[in-house]
Amino acid sequence: MISIIPLTSFCIKNAALLYSQVFLNDEPTTLLHDPDPSQFLSFAEFYVQALITKNLSFVARDDNSSDIIGFIFCLDLLSDIRDEGEEMVCFLNQFKETVAMMENLEEKYLDLSQISFGNVVHVFQIGVHARYRRSGIAKSLITRVIENGKKMGYSQIIADCTSMGSVCSFESCGFVCLGSIPYESFTVDGNRFFSDLPGDMHLVLKNI
Repeated sequence: MISIIPLTSFCIKNAALLYSQVFLNDEPTTLLHDPDPSQFLSFAEFYVQALITKNLSFVARDDNSSDIIGFIFCLDLLSDIRDEGEEMVCFLNQFKETVAMMENLEEKYLDLSQISFGNVVHVFQIGVHARYRRSGIAKSLITRVIENGKKMGYSQIIADCTSMGSVCSFESCGFVCLGSIPYESFTVDGNRFFSDLPGDMHLVLKNI
């Protein structure tokens, strides 16, 4: 049996390890950044610990083995994870092009001036262990975030999807695509960092 449970201090290390494995091996923009795996895990543990206090993130647990097999990491859209300190700033600086593209996508398709704290949940990352994919776990994680968002008084949830697989998972839960930016056309400081990456980054939204 698979359970979807809140992200807590009891699963920091396991959630950070799975996040590291999924993103270092499979996430297309992270593969381009090619971060040092030996450093990534320590940053990931700090990041996961920071998410716990926000009460918006969840993990999937295999109840037979107690293994963490999936995660969905979320913040309030108006929260800036960089406020957690210099260590978080250093972590995000490794992915400045991806962060810039996400911010550009949100500025292009959202009226940020009309959004207040407590209105919009921002799904930052979602992932499932390779052995458990295509079994509905991603959909279960998204569904739990929707339920929790409603309970906490949020009115919308957004996600920046870096692959079509991610887009499909969110669309299966009623999200709609607001727009996208082709990787090949996006520039940061005149550099087309993603020029060899096919496809688009998509922004999806659901009213709850």
